[in-house]
Amino acid sequence: MAELNFIEYNVNPNTHKAEDITINLTGLGFNQISVSKDGKASMWAVNQCVILLNSLDIPSGLSGIGFNATNSLDGSSHCDTTGLSVAKVQGINVYTYPVEQFKGTYDKHFTTVGVAGVESPLDYFAGIVFNCSNINTVNMINDGLKFRVVKKSSNYITSVCEHNRFNIMWNVNKDPVGIDTLVIKTDEIVDTTALLTAKGFSSPKITKEQKKVITNIYKKNSNLPPKHVTRGWEFNIAGKDKSYVLEKNFPEALPNLELIISQRHNHNGLNEDSIFYYGEFDATPQAV
Repeated sequence: MAELNFIEYNVNPNTHKAEDITINLTGLGFNQISVSKDGKASMWAVNQCVILLNSLDIPSGLSGIGFNATNSLDGSSHCDTTGLSVAKVQGINVYTYPVEQFKGTYDKHFTTVGVAGVESPLDYFAGIVFNCSNINTVNMINDGLKFRVVKKSSNYITSVCEHNRFNIMWNVNKDPVGIDTLVIKTDEIVDTTALLTAKGFSSPKITKEQKKVITNIYKKNSNLPPKHVTRGWEFNIAGKDKSYVLEKNFPEALPNLELIISQRHNHNGLNEDSIFYYGEFDATPQAV
């Protein structure tokens, strides 16, 4: 099975300034750790989160995912910039390379310029929402990466890697094909929210409708975080007292990306209810 190594974020120079994106990445806690030897891309990292920053002639936003994997997807070719195998699936780059050979290839194609940021409480990439209504494409990627499908609903198909560390939630009702949501796991959501807010990143307030949902969750469950924490920080909560997530979204952290910070309690993977809420109400700040 494949394990996530990095995600790719593209900056289209015709619509966005690379300098603005790097300022935002720095604000999120990322440091530049390397530059490709052909000068076309760079790697940025905070703790275990790694981003390949590219500048292709495609829309700005998440443009690919990279995995440590023995096998490549069908149709893969050699990427001159990274040295990895890459398959272009309807505009999304899926990079793969055997883990035992990755470091040698990385050192050959990138020059180290720094170390990963450690000051931000962001831990690792927990998952993405991949918009794709074509079930054949979904199956092709899942089969190629040997991801297990663990849940199907009317809105999503959820697949996971071998150790349940990284999830792909397939939005089978939305096109065009693309990745518009990134979930990052943290153990300190209050500190993370305070840090990002201090850096100037904004987050919409919880909608009135969702506040009613949260109130019902508290009525039915007793062992949840104190209400004043959830209300005071405008966190979304989903799940039950034995297994829940606390989450906060920052839709303007990077262009064309819904960034969700997630703290879990006995909860593996992404929470479909929370993801669906942010997908429906991500851009509408509500009055208290």
